[in-house]
Amino acid sequence: SRAVAFAYPLEEVDAAAANRYVLEAHQAFPDRIYPFALIGDDTGYWLGQRVRGFKLHAILQRPERFDLARAYRTICEAGVPLIIHAWSRPGYATVTDQIRAVLRAAPGLKVIVAHMGRSTPNTCDGVDESLNGLSDEPTVFFETSTVRDPRALERAVRVLGEDRVLFGSDSPFNSHLDADPLAVELGVVSRADLSPRVRQKILGTNLLTCLGTKAVT
Repeated sequence: SRAVAFAYPLEEVDAAAANRYVLEAHQAFPDRIYPFALIGDDTGYWLGQRVRGFKLHAILQRPERFDLARAYRTICEAGVPLIIHAWSRPGYATVTDQIRAVLRAAPGLKVIVAHMGRSTPNTCDGVDESLNGLSDEPTVFFETSTVRDPRALERAVRVLGEDRVLFGSDSPFNSHLDADPLAVELGVVSRADLSPRVRQKILGTNLLTCLGTKAVT
């Protein structure tokens, strides 16, 4: 019934126009869409426009263009989360190293690790290493999309606890594979050996807590 939305972070995307588009969608459907902005040197401006969080893609956005340390501190001070697609591939720092570097720049920042830190789409490659490496960071959450292995969700709950796992769809990614990728991602959660209470937390309550938003009764 509700979702976080943000623009696809390609370098050729006009980030300001894309962020405005997401905000306009939120204004049209304020009870259904939580707007996130693409990270840049203008985080303060977008916070003033009442975005609820930010997105950073460690490769596609060419983040070296920005003063990221300042952006992290600004986001942290605002108390909103930053979802990070870290780059898990030989030759790059591990997901754990990348996230810990962000937290050194902005201690206490709420970080959402996109795709549970996996390396290959629709697998759980690298997930265990990321879970174990960041289990002791209480402000780090893991988002489930494009992992598609119920056992990975079960391990995440065991390693992190039930409060730090967030459902994500990554829609419209995987539309070339599935007629309804959202339904496939939801099916992964439904097949996981989790209690109804924990499943509900993953499907919504944990994200609302991360956003500082009360659940609808």
